[in-house]
Amino acid sequence: MALGSLLILRLAHGALPWGHLMIAVGPDGRPMRPRVRWHLWSISHGESPRLAAIGGLASVALGCAAAAALGPRLFDSVVHPVNSVATTLMIFTIAVSTVLVPLGLSVMIRATLDLIARRSSMVGLVVGMRRDAGVFGRSYRIAVQAGDKAMAKRLWADSFRVKRAIFERLSPGDRVTVEYSPRLFYVYNMVLPEPLKKAVG
Repeated sequence: MALGSLLILRLAHGALPWGHLMIAVGPDGRPMRPRVRWHLWSISHGESPRLAAIGGLASVALGCAAAAALGPRLFDSVVHPVNSVATTLMIFTIAVSTVLVPLGLSVMIRATLDLIARRSSMVGLVVGMRRDAGVFGRSYRIAVQAGDKAMAKRLWADSFRVKRAIFERLSPGDRVTVEYSPRLFYVYNMVLPEPLKKAVG
């Protein structure tokens, strides 16, 4: 059960509630203050669809195995009540398994749909950049808004998790082309700005 919980935490990336944020400057010279959903704790957001599908399947399997193994023993402890730490631990384990199974199933379905779906693409401005510390190391995200700076106040920007090498080569206000999965927003390919025009996979 601990392994399943750790797996879900890994898919959520475990971002801590602080980080470094940079935002783009608008046409008037003021910060754009873009509207962005960063998805810091969204399960599997930005994860590879294949890896997310494997993680979701493993989560479902671990949850079902725990429920199947401890279910009969828990029923027996209810029929023949025994006040013990073991009974409390069994109840806790069954409760956690009821969370792991639907979460894992949701991740697996979304990842499978991304694997069979056509890739989406977007051309837009980098309006925000985040560097966050996490349980499994640092994470790097950029917010890309389709259109131009004049439309910034009317549109929500989409956030993407990127590698450190790409993050360090970008700046707020750069125009990029992103090829990504439609549900998990995993970046397959990104074309960097003109001075650094090079496709990064």
